[in-house]
Amino acid sequence: MAGSGVVAALSVAAAIVAPLLARFDRRLAAAVLAAVIVSGAGAGAAPAEPDEEYGEFLARPGDLATVPVNDIVKSLRMNAGAMALGRKVYAASCASCHGADLKGIAAAHTPDLTDGEWRFSGDDLATGGNVKLPSDVEWTVRYGIRSEHPNARGLEADMLAFDPEFRTEDDIKEFGPAAFLTPEEIEDVVEYVLTISGRTADAARAARGDALFHDGTKGNCFDCHNVDGTGSDPIGSTNLSRPELYLWGADRASIRESVIKGRRGVMPAFEDALKPEEIKAVSVFVFSRARGPGGR
Repeated sequence: MAGSGVVAALSVAAAIVAPLLARFDRRLAAAVLAAVIVSGAGAGAAPAEPDEEYGEFLARPGDLATVPVNDIVKSLRMNAGAMALGRKVYAASCASCHGADLKGIAAAHTPDLTDGEWRFSGDDLATGGNVKLPSDVEWTVRYGIRSEHPNARGLEADMLAFDPEFRTEDDIKEFGPAAFLTPEEIEDVVEYVLTISGRTADAARAARGDALFHDGTKGNCFDCHNVDGTGSDPIGSTNLSRPELYLWGADRASIRESVIKGRRGVMPAFEDALKPEEIKAVSVFVFSRARGPGGR
């Protein structure tokens, strides 16, 4: 069956390519032919990638190095070159943590890169950071999140451990060694978080948790997660109204553990691991796959 599909594809390709050969650039015709053959090859086939021809329609990798990433996406030639290179860089350097499909890996607590809900991002002045740009992705790729790089995202904000036993030295210096909530109060906050995301919870506990969540001297959760619990992209706090965005689990036990132990996800900086053009290319590739503000 696969063989007949290839034959049919070739017949269609011949009809398409013949006038192109007569009227247009032979390289363009060859590209069309390769695309048709690949699409008609069928399951089980191993389509060969056509040779890359840089120049008029495809930027060379080195051409990307000095161009601002937000300008690369405005150019057909630059964007095409970045997508071709970026796909390869992602497969080699990013897929092991974020998945080959960019959907994230639950066990690794890595986010879905295709939903446009990017934490630690938002540098667009006109919209107060609500519109995301390729440069937001580039910054994170280049400097990481809570990495050792001084420009890393998340250095000024992490999920504080409400049990002092699990606090970092920096958090102890800033917030002290005291417990802000009792074990019973933590349970109340957990129930309130469940209600924020529209799930069943103990009403009495949730009411007490509501007060603690918005108490600036005890729970103080709203300071990072906002009054309505929807979080803040620039500082990287979770949108608590959407359980699918909880990287450490959204069930009652996981939420309790997050409150008690805190959360401090880390992403390495790739500034020294990838070439400048590779960083820009993979940023363009990831940006292109996202839905939502700024994405496709």
